[in-house]
Amino acid sequence: MPTLSVKLPDETKARLDRLAAEQGTSPHALMVGAIEAELERREQRGAFIQDALRARDEMLATGRAFDGDDVIAYLRARARGEKPPRPKSRQLKSLLRPAK
Repeated sequence: MPTLSVKLPDETKARLDRLAAEQGTSPHALMVGAIEAELERREQRGAFIQDALRARDEMLATGRAFDGDDVIAYLRARARGEKPPRPKSRQLKSLLRPAK
């Protein structure tokens, strides 16, 4: 396993040591966990953004979208424990890309 040297301000190192002691772990384990958690968070955010951009491109290409009021009504019904039909997408002519 490769090693990595990190220089921390004295205050940050003291906080790290205090928190590690409180949690009954080592500063090293705490740092590894924090780095892994942040990497996971950033990877998930990147995937979310890519999914959103793909969905936007699909909507612009097809001109189909869901009405916001229909989606909100559907989600509220689901939150109440109901099983409503899923909203249907609609053709929005204003979203169609002009033919090339």
